[in-house]
Amino acid sequence: MASSIAYSVIFDVVAGTILGFFLIGLLVMDWQTHKLPDAFTFPGMLIGLLLVCTQAIFLAPGEDDIHLSPRHDLRMSSPGSFVAKGNVFLTGPEHLVFGRLAAIVGAALLLLAIRGIYKAVRHREGLGLGDVKLLAMIAAFLGFWPAMLALFLGVILCSTYAVTLIARRKAHSLTRLPLGTFLAVGGLIAALFGAPLIAWYGSLL
Repeated sequence: MASSIAYSVIFDVVAGTILGFFLIGLLVMDWQTHKLPDAFTFPGMLIGLLLVCTQAIFLAPGEDDIHLSPRHDLRMSSPGSFVAKGNVFLTGPEHLVFGRLAAIVGAALLLLAIRGIYKAVRHREGLGLGDVKLLAMIAAFLGFWPAMLALFLGVILCSTYAVTLIARRKAHSLTRLPLGTFLAVGGLIAALFGAPLIAWYGSLL
C-alpha cells in the first residue's frame, strides 16, 4: 500500500511537470499567434494517456476496483476492506485507463457540441479546433472534472479579459480572443489546486 502511494506521488509529479511544460508553451503560442499547434496537443494527449497506463500497472491489488454488488449497484472498493463487495465490474487498471479515455472523448465532444451550436446560431466560427484538442489534452493528464474546472476558469478569465478590452474600446464583438491561453491558465490552476477545489464544490451540493 505504501509503495502504491509512493508511485502515485511520483507519477503526479512527473505528469504535472510534463503538463506544465505543454501548457506554458501553448499559453504563449496562442497569445502571440492565435494558434495551438497539433505538434503540441496530440503528443500531449498521447503522453498523458501513456502516463495513466503506466500508473495503472503500479496499482495495488484491488485498488480502484469497481464492484457490482448482489443488488447490482456499482460502488468503489477500498484496499484492505473485508466487507463483501460483490463481483468485480472493472478492475483498478481498467477503471483508470477506460475512465481517462472517456474523459478525453467527453471533454472533446463537449467543446465540439458548443462549437457546432455557436456556428449554427451565429453562422460563423467561434471556437477553434485547437481549443478542443487542448481541453482533451488537459483531460488526458488530469481527468474529466479537472478539465471541466479548467474550462470553467478559462471561460471566466477570457470573458473578463474581453469585457475589459471592450470597456477600453480596444475590442468589439468580432474581435478574436486567445481562449487557448486562458484554458491553459485554467489547466495549470486545475493541476495545482483542482482536487481541493472540486472537493469543496462537491461539499456544497
